[in-house]
Amino acid sequence: MNTNLVNDIKAQQESILISFIKDLNTLYSKKEIATLLLSVIGLLIKSKFISFVEKESGALRVLCKAGNDSEIISAFTPKMCNEIYDWVMKQKESVTLKMSEKGNFVFVPIIDVDKNNVIEHGMLVVQPENSNIELHHDLKVSTAILSKLSGLSMTKSLKINESEKYVKLLDQIKAESQFSAKLQRTMSGSETSKKLLFSVIEDEGIGFNGNVWWVSDIGADISLVLMAQVLCKGSPSAMLSGYLLGEMSSLKTRAEICLKPEEVLKYLNQQLNSIYVSTGITVNAWYGVFNVGAKNVRFANANHPAPFLIGPEQQVSNLFVQVDTSQPLGVNINSVFKESYSNISSGSKLVICTNEVLEQAAKIGNKYDPSWFPQVLETIGSLSINEMRNSLESILSENLGGTVKSAPRLALLLEIPS
Repeated sequence: MNTNLVNDIKAQQESILISFIKDLNTLYSKKEIATLLLSVIGLLIKSKFISFVEKESGALRVLCKAGNDSEIISAFTPKMCNEIYDWVMKQKESVTLKMSEKGNFVFVPIIDVDKNNVIEHGMLVVQPENSNIELHHDLKVSTAILSKLSGLSMTKSLKINESEKYVKLLDQIKAESQFSAKLQRTMSGSETSKKLLFSVIEDEGIGFNGNVWWVSDIGADISLVLMAQVLCKGSPSAMLSGYLLGEMSSLKTRAEICLKPEEVLKYLNQQLNSIYVSTGITVNAWYGVFNVGAKNVRFANANHPAPFLIGPEQQVSNLFVQVDTSQPLGVNINSVFKESYSNISSGSKLVICTNEVLEQAAKIGNKYDPSWFPQVLETIGSLSINEMRNSLESILSENLGGTVKSAPRLALLLEIPS
């Protein structure tokens, strides 16, 4: 080969590489990069057929191709294709193989190394017009540079794609979770209960967090209240919470059960037992039957924190049941739940919190003071139920080491009207 011809070939290859790099910077998908690579390799190696083959879940598939593949189909069996693919990937460089009467084929692995991990993007299969072709040194160098640049770009594309998928998945989960929380608020009786005054500390923008509250009126003076905590997060908690709300809507039509707190928890415990056995998910719950006219409440507890009762003189106490009920719903099908009774004066307020709220509220900086939260309730107990809710949410948010701003649903605040 004369010197002028060699110089012309080198100049052509340099021009192709410069153009390839410029075009590569504008592409963001693997298929676009592979298609560009095919066209450029086709300029360097005059080809009857060229394709980009990738391996997904152990199976080969053609991502893009150019030319007539009839001879390829007749020359390669599926088993042979897999063996060639695996062998070429191990070589980590372009190779030429003679395939019987079909002549030589060129195989170019497209790989990248990221943090010592080899990423196999795929392989070029080239059927040259010259069946006896052998890659000379300069052509091998150019092919190696093209394949390396393609591998780097495909890795970048993969990372961007996975990042976008992750962001989209997070957005989807957030949207579904927020819809679940909105649905729960609709189902929980916020628009229907007129006897009890109540307010809920919750953040409208946050997803579902496993806390369930339900308020419903029956008869002239009776209000039913459930506060529960499903001990799992995300979609499973939304599904189980929806199940609980459905059960409560059904139970309120059965006076022989819904007016007896111990019977309600017994019923829910039996229904949730099979779910606990299958999944290990438990539910803490507090259920009360308020007689607004008589100013009293009957209640039962299943491992839920005892509510705080704020009396008319702002004195704070807890509504404890008479017997130990430290077992959640679902764990033991034979659990017994006893009800207790308490008079509640007009203007008294009830604050029902989850365990997490009490833990967070007791943290003052690096100290732990469980008496701090009851003292806060004494201070703001004279406010209206809505003012008290706003003040309590603000105080918890500002408490160093306590609840962060935009906290999820925290507590149910109830008031017996005068």
